[in-house]
Amino acid sequence: MLYSITFWTNDNMAKFWDYVQMLLETIQPGIMLTVAIVLVGLLIGVIVRSFKKTEDDENNDRDYEIRRYNR
Repeated sequence: MLYSITFWTNDNMAKFWDYVQMLLETIQPGIMLTVAIVLVGLLIGVIVRSFKKTEDDENNDRDYEIRRYNR
């Protein structure tokens, strides 16, 4: 007696890809919004650090170094 696997039929694969398409169409906006919010947060952090660094550079912008030794 020969056994055959009937799961991989064209009808079952078509139903599977319909489910995948439905999931991607319904979940995709949420994923895109989540990724966008995270990236905007990271971008704001980079911008704030860059301005903070330029302010620190302006305050510590000396062309000479002062050393004082106690005797």
